[in-house]
Amino acid sequence: MNSHWIALGTTLLAGSLPAFASDAPSPAGLLAPVTVEERPAQRVAYVEQTGHFQANPDLYDVLLQKLLDWAIPSGIWHFPDQTLIVCIYPDDPETTPPDRQRLWFGITIGESDTPPDGIRTLTLPAGPHAVGRFSIAADQFGPAWGHLYGEWMPRSGFAPAGLAYELQKNDSSEHPEQKHLVDICIPVRPVAP
Repeated sequence: MNSHWIALGTTLLAGSLPAFASDAPSPAGLLAPVTVEERPAQRVAYVEQTGHFQANPDLYDVLLQKLLDWAIPSGIWHFPDQTLIVCIYPDDPETTPPDRQRLWFGITIGESDTPPDGIRTLTLPAGPHAVGRFSIAADQFGPAWGHLYGEWMPRSGFAPAGLAYELQKNDSSEHPEQKHLVDICIPVRPVAP
């Protein structure tokens, strides 16, 4: 794999239901209107990095390699057909200093897959999620997240209801414009009128 393919953004801003219209302009790379979709539970094997990932895109390659050292010999790395890369940012960037913000960098795995020590697991719960599908350059992740939280969410009739995450669906080094095909998924609940 090309070492720069997972250079994700350096900045964070903080059945299918219909998309919600908004007067706000769509950010670059939004492939379709944001929708609310029922997503299945998804098991993830991940490694954690605390601080210093926002300005260090090469770190994503280091974290991925830790996972691949286990996943490839175990025969569970089938990217992107079955395995997807998952990035979870569990801390609020508005209230957590950058050196204390955590990144949980992972891959989707099956129920019976057991990672070695040093690799944790979690299950992303099933339920309704706001999903924004993007084709973006590494420097457009911040505006994409900002669109979902700052533009779409306040107008949608929904509120965040759990850990948001990115699903990386391609190897950006193989894309003719080095773009990342990514779904940003935010668990949501309806807001009472």
